[in-house]
Amino acid sequence: MKILSRYIAKELTKVIAICLAAFTALYLLVDLLDRIDDFLEVRLPLSRIGEYFLLKAPLALQQGIPLAVLMGTLIALGLIARANELTALKAHGVSPLLYLTPAILLALLFGFSDFLLAEYIVPSSTSRANYIWNVEVKGRPLVGSFTNEQIWYKSGPRIYNIRVLHSERSLLEGVTIYFFDNNFHLLKRLDARKALWNGKKWLFSEGILLTRRDKGIFNLKHFQELSLDLPERPQNFQRLEKPTEEMSFAELLHYVRRIESEGYDATRYRVDLQAKLSFPFTTVILSLLGIAVILVQGKRGGIALGVVVSIAFAFVFLVLSQVLITLGYTGSLQPLLAAWTPNLFFGLAALLLLAHAKL
Repeated sequence: MKILSRYIAKELTKVIAICLAAFTALYLLVDLLDRIDDFLEVRLPLSRIGEYFLLKAPLALQQGIPLAVLMGTLIALGLIARANELTALKAHGVSPLLYLTPAILLALLFGFSDFLLAEYIVPSSTSRANYIWNVEVKGRPLVGSFTNEQIWYKSGPRIYNIRVLHSERSLLEGVTIYFFDNNFHLLKRLDARKALWNGKKWLFSEGILLTRRDKGIFNLKHFQELSLDLPERPQNFQRLEKPTEEMSFAELLHYVRRIESEGYDATRYRVDLQAKLSFPFTTVILSLLGIAVILVQGKRGGIALGVVVSIAFAFVFLVLSQVLITLGYTGSLQPLLAAWTPNLFFGLAALLLLAHAKL
């Protein structure tokens, strides 16, 4: 059985590697076509463009692993089945578990590799790629920073300190604004629990306002609600929000625990935290689904059918994931369900197909 396992593992690894290389190249090509005009407009050196895409490659690899495993499994096992090799094994009484174990173990290995990429390589490489794009190409000044604890943003005579940003709801939590004069003397300081953009003005709630009087004396005013017409809009802060792909699982977990301990809403980050765990498992789930499809369709498999079925499954998976993640962000669905339901759905589909397969 060791010879059989090595043979199947070799064929699977070869096809999965080809699929992964193709997905990565396609991802980077689409990204290049989308951004080439911007690169040329600012005359970014070719070496810098090359560095940008090298830095984006780990993210492309990490995102492409589940689909590559699915397509590789469908194609490799489909070709083996089409050559009647699975039929021959079945005729000699070989248990399907024995020759499908290499496929499952490979899926676990690729899933673990996906997690390692997301945890140790993708955050730093994506951050550096985003710097090239945002600063060197788009010319956005570094007027703010994100340190996993808070956002700092300077605009004219105002400096904003934001504890948590909910970009999908145009909501800020833990807001402090410093107002200065032309000599950088503090005129006012506003502290508020929340700040909501209603489309016209900022609505601050549960806060205090310090206003400077003569001789450095400040007036203190408590308020439950306060509306201010400030020139800054939610999109000014959104580009300072650190994407979760720039954070490792440990980093994001620390951030979630910290802001929750201070009483702020971490729903969005809870969803992304669960997604960081569920995504590597997607590789195993899709591999099982591919195995189940091959066992059901028998020797009718092949390259064309494998590609078509893979794309169809990937499309449904991505749409379902996006819808559920969005529901999770808005609080309509628990973070655990938002991140794990697609895996559960496709896992049940794989089990149902395996139950109807002629093993």
